[in-house]
Amino acid sequence: MAFKSILTLWDGKESSRPAIERAIRFTKESGGHLHVICPAFSTIKAALGFPYSEIPMAVSENEREKLTEKVIQLKAEAEKIVNEEDIYSSVEAAVLNRDELPDLMDHAARFSDLVILPQPYGAERTETDEKITESALMANHCPLLIVPADEIATTGSNVVIAWDGGRQALRAAKMAMPLLERADKVDVVIVAKDPDKILPEQVSSDIATFLARHQINVEIKVVPKSGEAISDLIRGQAREIGANLIVMGGYGHSPVREFLFGGPTRKMLEDCRVPIFMAH
Repeated sequence: MAFKSILTLWDGKESSRPAIERAIRFTKESGGHLHVICPAFSTIKAALGFPYSEIPMAVSENEREKLTEKVIQLKAEAEKIVNEEDIYSSVEAAVLNRDELPDLMDHAARFSDLVILPQPYGAERTETDEKITESALMANHCPLLIVPADEIATTGSNVVIAWDGGRQALRAAKMAMPLLERADKVDVVIVAKDPDKILPEQVSSDIATFLARHQINVEIKVVPKSGEAISDLIRGQAREIGANLIVMGGYGHSPVREFLFGGPTRKMLEDCRVPIFMAH
């Protein structure tokens, strides 16, 4: 199986370039199709007295003109980028309010094998980028690859799977199979409070056997849960083996809970040094 239908977004930001370039490389390698959405969002704030869904016509016309100019520019930029390579592609311009993001990403992801997006946190990023990422992941139709702004050239030769035995982690591992099968080495990392008393759902023999049946060179590593955050421990293991891809389940808890209290998904995305492959 290969990722034949790939989806990405282009917003004109320099930190988004590695993501669209990675999407182009994946598309070229698979002989598939790349669809690029160029979104422009209303910037009128509800604090001005206008909810997003009820912007006064005089204001909305002016706003729409600006957004239309922006998406025309973004579409031209995206077409120039993708046309530099010999791939099948399409570019779509989308003008919408931010509250329409979930529907946009749900529909687009429904007919995709993989969504590739830039890291949602950083100097150029906004809360809209976080919402785009969350919407794409929670659409639950296909996996999501997050690409940092300083992405390394090679993705997936050494892979870390963050394993907790949960449904999201298993789904991510299965969906990442086209990448895992090409990897030189895959380390399944389990963070355990007591390495001698791993919970049944964390048992690694099943995932190791499953991966081995696909002729994947796999090694299990149990990391004691210290005072460090789980995300820091996973990143530490990734650095130790020189990993250039992390595979993990996304949002084991609700996104709201992760936002309020912090969680592995949010923490990983905030300090993303290598591409992260996620599924919910």
